Amino acid sequence: MRMPYLTRFEISSSKMVDGQLLVSGKGMAGEVLEDHLFIQPHGAASNPPSGAVGVMLMMPGRRSQALMIGVEASGKRPDLPDGASALYDASGNIIKLMAGGVTMDFQTRTVTLTAGTWNLKGDLNVDGNITATGSIIDAGGNTANHTH
Repeated sequence: MRMPYLTRFEISSSKMVDGQLLVSGKGMAGEVLEDHLFIQPHGAASNPPSGAVGVMLMMPGRRSQALMIGVEASGKRPDLPDGASALYDASGNIIKLMAGGVTMDFQTRTVTLTAGTWNLKGDLNVDGNITATGSIIDAGGNTANHTH
């Protein structure tokens, strides 16, 4: 019985088909592989940039059913301390989970958060302007200290 084997794979393009990400690119010795399934954990979704390198699981006798199982984009992976995790993209947006807390860095890009009700527990410090389109309600009784 022949066993599956792994090969290096460099992504040249990707496309979504019926809710699945299919990647194309080059394997070892310039072998061209087209439209192979990119496997990710449930609840996680990413689309690696062209040039990203990963591992392709090749099925014996069924090369048409190879599976992409891991990818890194050179120069995009953040340097993290031991035990830390991050969600990041190819544009520099990053959310870091570290022992000292959570950092979200979107640089000069706009962030839009949408929800019914937001509940923040703790102090809120704002370095910049605040614009509100609805009522501002001071439930703490500090209305006298609030001016426009």
